[in-house]
Formats: sequence, structure tokens, C-alpha cells
Amino acid sequence: MIHLKDRVNIIKYVYLSLFALICLYLLYFNLFEARVISSNSYNRRLRESSENVVRGSIQDRQGEVLVKSTKYNSGVRRKYIYPRSFSHIIGYSSKNYGSSGLEATYSKELMNSSNTIEALRSKINNYSINGDNIMLTLDRSLQAYAAEQLQGKRGAIVVLRPDTGEILAMVSKPDYDPSGIQNNWESLIKDKKGPLLNRATEGLYPPGSIFKLVVSSSILKNNLQDIEVECTGEVNIGGYIIKDSESKPHGKITLDEALKYSCNSYFIKQGLRLGNKNILNEATRFRFGKSIQTDIKVSSSVFPNKIDDKNVAQQSIGQGEVLMTPMHAALMAAAIANKGIMMQPYAVSSITDNENRIIKEYKPKQIGQVMDSKTAEALRDMMVEVVNSGTGTRAKVSKVVVAGKTGTAETGENQKSHAWFVGFAPADEPTVAIAVLVENGGGGGSTAAPIASRVLKKALSIK
Repeated sequence: MIHLKDRVNIIKYVYLSLFALICLYLLYFNLFEARVISSNSYNRRLRESSENVVRGSIQDRQGEVLVKSTKYNSGVRRKYIYPRSFSHIIGYSSKNYGSSGLEATYSKELMNSSNTIEALRSKINNYSINGDNIMLTLDRSLQAYAAEQLQGKRGAIVVLRPDTGEILAMVSKPDYDPSGIQNNWESLIKDKKGPLLNRATEGLYPPGSIFKLVVSSSILKNNLQDIEVECTGEVNIGGYIIKDSESKPHGKITLDEALKYSCNSYFIKQGLRLGNKNILNEATRFRFGKSIQTDIKVSSSVFPNKIDDKNVAQQSIGQGEVLMTPMHAALMAAAIANKGIMMQPYAVSSITDNENRIIKEYKPKQIGQVMDSKTAEALRDMMVEVVNSGTGTRAKVSKVVVAGKTGTAETGENQKSHAWFVGFAPADEPTVAIAVLVENGGGGGSTAAPIASRVLKKALSIK
């Protein structure tokens, strides 16, 4: 029989345990979730306090102002100076519809909301405070030029520094005007073309032949590169026929020739020799199925774990259920350019206060070594030949050696294939890596490669 004193002790310990759990719960949110919650675009306190804050400006890598806020009697007005070309990377800030892009990620900094005492004073005394400013790694002129190349098309372009991960340009088409979000929200979300979708980071597409770079890496690691494979123009997998481009037979070829001419038969036969496990392991090293941390959300690329011959054959040429974002495609090319090291992409280089004093600087970070330097060097040399005399000749840049790979990805929707190009330049000492995707653009060599050539030429002049 439990005595009264024992019952009191039980109740006491129960309440103490509950109190301890509540304290731990609050401690967890303060330590690990505070920034996420405080900067969330749907945080009511954040929206209300914005009435007393002149939101900070956003500048490109040269210091050119891209977005600024001005105080009026009726409130604060946000002005997007280059609205469409930066619409997805910078995003929008709206009282009714929250925020997106860098406007969302750095909302706390742009509003200087960490200074809660000053914010409270400003509200009581009815004066405004200035938010902090952010400087981007992007270049305004390159961003505008890249956007021009996709005019009238659907797709994305991503340009990176291979050795740092700095994003020099990131374009998604179709775009929208962030200053018109309040009035045009309903029509934008109903638009079947998906102008609000950031295709560069959230669009998942079959990579087609650009995925052959991943398979090539596995072939090199398993010392299968010198094996001659017979290409007859098509492969029969239990009655399922996969053809080469124009069903053209290449005869007996090794890896360097197969990549140069993007031979499906070669990669299917070598893929079957490697097996799903080896290709899956290589794809995982290249960050398929893993998150990519950056200033804005990047969807995880997909590689299915299916071991039957038909699926392995499709996976070996970047078809079937293999999916990839243009951002990830650019990182793949950048890793090859950077001796096998994949860098974390980032779009903000520093944060400054209203007196232009640097509050915080962001430094390059490694995601990891996705291949050894010897493998990366071998792939680079083969990619140079792709552009010199293979499927990517239209990606050439005058007086510059370009390394690249084309991709023509079937959509399975009775529509034209998606056109891809990934690459970097100069090939011997790369300073720029690129991914170009044109939805339903047809051939990668005929559509994406010429765009890449023009954008690379422009990007190589950026300091």
C-alpha cells in the first residue's frame, strides 16, 4: 500500500520530469531552431516589425545595387532594380505571401532583427532602423547576359567558380517580376509554365548523357577504360531496344571515344558490366540522393536502386528514373575541374551594416572529394576532346580550351528531348564551370552547347 508521502513524492518527480523536458525542449529550439524560426517568412512578429525597418540593400559582386528599400510616409517600398533576371535567386518579400530566395534566407539580416532592443525602441518612439546589406557573389552583367540566352525558352543556367563554389550567375526561365507579387500572385501560381519554380535548384530532370561522366568515373576506378566494346548502333535488353543517336554504329571503341561521341551502346554494356552497385556507389559519391547545402534550397538529385538489366541499362545513360538539378550538374562539372573536390555553392559573400562595415564574411567550404585527382584529370582530357571534335564542338570559345559534355535527355512525353551541356574553362586552369539546360530544346550539342559557349566567353571576363 502506497503511503501519502510516497504519492506526494511520485507526483513531485513527475512534475519535475515534465519541467525538465520543457526546459530541454526550449533549449533545443533556442540552440538549433532559433534562426530558422526567427527568419521564417511566415513569422508574424517578423512581418509586423518590418514596418519600422528599412530593409537592407542587395548588391552584386562589383557593389552594384540590385535591390533597395526607400522610406515613404505610407511605409517602406522595396525596389527591384533588375527584377526579372534575378527573380529566382534574390526572390521576393511580401507581407501577404512571405518571401523566397535570398530575401527569405537572409531576411533576419536584411531587417537587422537580431537587435531586438533597438527594434522595440523604434516601435515605441516611431522611428525607422536600417537593416543590414548583403553582397552577392553573382555578377549583374553576367546574370543579365545569361538570362538573355534563355529568352523565350524554359530552362536554367548555372555558372560557378570551381575552386570556391561562388555562384557567378544562376538563371531560371520563365521568370517573374517580384515587385508585382502582391497584385499578380493568383495568376502566377496558376500559370502552367511555372514561373515561380526555380528550375536551377528545384527542377529535377533526366540528365541524359551528361550522367555518362559519373559512369565514366566508375569505369576509370574499376580499370575498365581500355576494354574495347562493340557498338552496332543499338542494344537489345530482353527485347527492349535502346538506340544510339541516328542508330549509327561506332564499331569497337574504348572509353575516350565513347565519351567523345556519346555512344549509348558502350555505356550500356559497360554499365551492365559494372552493375547497379558500382554505379549507385559512384552516384552517391557525386551527391545523388544527398542534400546540397547552399543559400537557397536545392532539391536532391535522384538515382534509383534498381538492379534489373533494363533499369541498369537506362541508368547508365542517364535515363529511366535518374533525375538531376542544373545546380547539381554545374557542381559535377566543377568537381572535375577542381581535381575531384566538390565545393559548397554559395551566393552571398558578405554582410555589411549601414555604415558599410563588414559584419560577416562567408568563406569557401568543401562538400567533399567525389573522385581522386587522377580520375578527374582523365575525365578533363576526355571532355576536352568532346568539345574539340565530338558532340560538343559548338561549345568552343575562341582562343580558350573548353572541356564539356553534351546531353540529350528523352522525356517520355512525346515531346522534344531536354538539351544539356556541362563544362568548364579554361580546361588547364579552370576558373568557370557551367551547366545549361533547355527544356524540350532538342539536341544538347545543337541547342545547349552554343548557349554555353556564349556564356562561358562572357564569364571568363568577370573578376
